[in-house]
Amino acid sequence: MKKLLLSLLAIVFACTSIRAAANMTDTTLPCISAYEPNNTDETAALIPTNTDIQGAIFPSGDNDAYQINAPANSQIHITMHNPAANTYFGIYNNDTGEYDWALDPGVDVVLNFNTLGGKCYIYVGQYGESSESCYTLNVGLATPPLCPDTFEYNDVLDSAKTIAIGQTVAGRISDYADRDYFKFTIDTPSTISAYMTNVVSEYLQFDLKDANGIRLRSGVYDATNKTKHLFQYGAPAGTYYLETSSQRLAISPECYQLTVSTQPSQECADWYEPNQNDIEAPEISVNTDYISKLQDEDYYLFFVPSGTYYFEVRVDGLWQNCRVHLMEYITLAGVGFDHVEYNEDYGSVEVFDRGGEYYIVEVDPYTGGTSSDKCYKLRINVPGAAARTAAPVTRNEAITPVKLYPVPATGKVFMEINTKGEKEKYITVSDLSGRVISRQKYGVADGLNKLEITLPSTLANGVYVISDGKQSKKILVRR
Repeated sequence: MKKLLLSLLAIVFACTSIRAAANMTDTTLPCISAYEPNNTDETAALIPTNTDIQGAIFPSGDNDAYQINAPANSQIHITMHNPAANTYFGIYNNDTGEYDWALDPGVDVVLNFNTLGGKCYIYVGQYGESSESCYTLNVGLATPPLCPDTFEYNDVLDSAKTIAIGQTVAGRISDYADRDYFKFTIDTPSTISAYMTNVVSEYLQFDLKDANGIRLRSGVYDATNKTKHLFQYGAPAGTYYLETSSQRLAISPECYQLTVSTQPSQECADWYEPNQNDIEAPEISVNTDYISKLQDEDYYLFFVPSGTYYFEVRVDGLWQNCRVHLMEYITLAGVGFDHVEYNEDYGSVEVFDRGGEYYIVEVDPYTGGTSSDKCYKLRINVPGAAARTAAPVTRNEAITPVKLYPVPATGKVFMEINTKGEKEKYITVSDLSGRVISRQKYGVADGLNKLEITLPSTLANGVYVISDGKQSKKILVRR
């Protein structure tokens, strides 16, 4: 990096040598510098800060090097008085690679430089036609007050500080090696929401980890508001960690603020399988949250009430390159599409003047390899609409008289069934090979009947078929 700095300077010097020669003033009585010899890094003189020192370019073609030790997060203010017109100076941090430089137009020159801290070299030289000259150099050094990092020491997982849900805490990353760990516990399956404010750079890393320290999510950066956020949907009960650290130059004397909140929710699982195509797509209600694991393409069917002017299909908890497709139910013609970009964690499709229709939405991980086991949240936002309870239509637009509401945790299924002229119905549960597992009789009346069906307690987790003798549906049992 020092070679790069000097090369950059050499280019500028060569390009400006004609102007420099015209402005150059010869100095016949050069002063004597107490810091010579100091032509190289090895002989660079350690100088006091906030103090005027006398330097000299002597003999002609001389270069001067100085060094200071800058504390972390220093603000350096360099001034040079009475230099020759073709004098330059620059600063280089040997520990971090930070650098800056300035050309002198023939008057006093100033350079402000913020650094992470470490050994810094100040170089003074000339470009164009060199001459002998005196100058006065002052390297001003200020260290802004640091915000109190009250949770230290918390640099490793085992030293993580416990924080309460809803509590806002402050922390500071002081250098590249520094890390801050915080831990919290949830008692029931929940959606975890964590926010970080006063984020100095997108390279301030913000991660959610499980009890074993395995990363689950990374924060998404909002450059406009200087925040990061992350959501983990359907997290099971247990202990979790939040880790902050620096990637590249994300170090600041200021503190970030961090808050974590939780909301009880369905536990993360691939609840709605099989739903890998439009034929198997389960019907979902509008204005309702659905949480599921994205391991392959997931399809859902929904109905938008007549008279709807606007609705939105929104999927949160995604990651870069995931895709959300919205299609017409009958023709599968595309209605809308969203591709999740860098620093995004959701997909959204907005639709106008398309009420009174059925739609299919596909959530596609599009990873090109092994898919993630993270859960997403799907919601069909229809302003002013109630959750739909009517039965879906089939591909030939006939009314399907069976609708299911599985409750996997309790082993129950609620079935809505329309009947006419019947007094009883037999409901069977069978496996995918057609073997009947249970058969129950229910009394029914004309119109809509809601039946509570109890699955056998010995039924293993898996996919089964439930039927009223005319219509069949697949259900997923997961206790």
